[in-house]
Amino acid sequence: MVKRSIIFIVLLVSAGVFLLESPAEALTCLDIMPTVMQCASFALGMVSRPSSQCCNELSRLHGMARTTDDRRQACNCLKQIAPQYPGAMDANLLALPQLCRVALSFPIRRDTDCSKIT
Repeated sequence: MVKRSIIFIVLLVSAGVFLLESPAEALTCLDIMPTVMQCASFALGMVSRPSSQCCNELSRLHGMARTTDDRRQACNCLKQIAPQYPGAMDANLLALPQLCRVALSFPIRRDTDCSKIT
């Protein structure tokens, strides 16, 4: 009887630990939107330099896009959102990482082949 109780407790604790471990959440387009919104004025050429909020969001995006799948998802989301900003200037989009001093592992371009991002 004691042996069964110990086994039951061990199984219960193991299940509890398993439930407490949260799986890594996949990056979504909703995660990308704050970056797009904060950087839109620069991307559209309304201001000459990206704001500190834009750079902070770009840095946050860089931190969230840790895996190849995350980076590809971020790229695809940016491409999906791009038509909502038809006046976005490609040169400004490409300059964002350098101006914000954020080393993104993929270019911010409308014509990026997201499947080739590693």
